[in-house]
Amino acid sequence: MDGERLRRIAAVTDASLSRLDAADLLDELLDRVLAGQIRSRKLDQAAAPALQRSLLPAQLPPIPGVQLAARYVPGHDLGVGGDWYDVFALPSGWLGVVIGDVSGHGLASAVVMGRVRSALRAYALICDRPEEVLSLLDRKVRHFEAGTLTTALYAMISPDRSTVRVSSAGHLRPVLAVPGQPAELPDIPVDPPLGVGRLRGARRGTTLDFRPGAALVCYTDGLVERRGEVIDVGIERLVRTVRPDAAETVCAAIMAGLGVEQPTDDIAVLVVCRPPES
Repeated sequence: MDGERLRRIAAVTDASLSRLDAADLLDELLDRVLAGQIRSRKLDQAAAPALQRSLLPAQLPPIPGVQLAARYVPGHDLGVGGDWYDVFALPSGWLGVVIGDVSGHGLASAVVMGRVRSALRAYALICDRPEEVLSLLDRKVRHFEAGTLTTALYAMISPDRSTVRVSSAGHLRPVLAVPGQPAELPDIPVDPPLGVGRLRGARRGTTLDFRPGAALVCYTDGLVERRGEVIDVGIERLVRTVRPDAAETVCAAIMAGLGVEQPTDDIAVLVVCRPPES
């Protein structure tokens, strides 16, 4: 075999080995990328529920003059999303009641939800009306959480528990049940969600009578949305389910009556009842 032929064979062999080396390197890089994605997903799966637990009240606070009950049911494999609720007493004696929904699932939504929750609490300390709180929160979301769709319902219950002042930023209206009357959706204007653009006018609030024995049910859309039916059907089903009673009884009846053992979306429910004797 002459020298020239040997050189050609060697060149072909080197080229083949180079291609094999490149292919092996590419396979290794792909393996590392996939391993990194798996580790990242596992970290999200571990961090997101921990964050959710730290932000949702493990136990609702005892508040004079009202009874409270709540449920949170994840509808996603990460076990966490942007649905949240909160209850807090204000220095003035008013009671703040909040429920909201940040679009999406997983750690990113939970982080945004945490920032929105903290900001709302801060604004609640300096504002006397829920619509003012949501106006400030809207500015915050538009500036710092651009591109995030967030809804919130904020209610303030008076110190004597006789009235509720409510404002909605794109959130579903609550259900109000009063003894001796059918439950209903109060006539509350629903303003645009937080962060979607400037309003033409000011956000609005509505004052409701909160009679002894009444129940106020706040919820996120996962409770009433079902595939293949319009959301109004689910809302009507919820209204028929709600009856004035102790808060825990009302909450349990809602969860049982609407069949939400395996939801396809996150669910948050917050029930506030004024005892009959108050």
